[in-house]
Amino acid sequence: MREIKRILLPFVFSEHDVEAAGYARQFAMCAGAEIDLIHVTPEVDFIYGHEMALQAVHREFRGYQKEVAEKMMGEFAEKYLPNVHVRNMVVVSGNAANEILNYANKNEIDMIAIASFVHCREGLESMFVGSVAERVIKRAAIPVLVVHPPCSIV
Repeated sequence: MREIKRILLPFVFSEHDVEAAGYARQFAMCAGAEIDLIHVTPEVDFIYGHEMALQAVHREFRGYQKEVAEKMMGEFAEKYLPNVHVRNMVVVSGNAANEILNYANKNEIDMIAIASFVHCREGLESMFVGSVAERVIKRAAIPVLVVHPPCSIV
């Protein structure tokens, strides 16, 4: 069995981050592991090449978005990951599942702790809304702890 020394915790700015962080923290404390936080912002493609002004605004916004995300991640780590060493807090752009897996592969991550909301979806939403957690589970070469936060299904 592989020793767990680094845990990756994707951060999505949801109340469900707290649930996943609780489990990641317990694992980290038991194993003496470190936690890396990652937030993935979606890439925005512009259809028309002449929209230079919009692209410049988007670049500026992305910089601001990264700054805000890093600040929020720091506050989150202080509040919900006490007594655990948070090694890195990164904000990247791209496809969430791909970026999570790329980060895990490049940074010697031993386990991913991720919240999943799929069980809270019903009807057409459950058929058409993709799950980042599901894609990570299917493609990860390391253990993935999936945390199902409480949801209200009527």
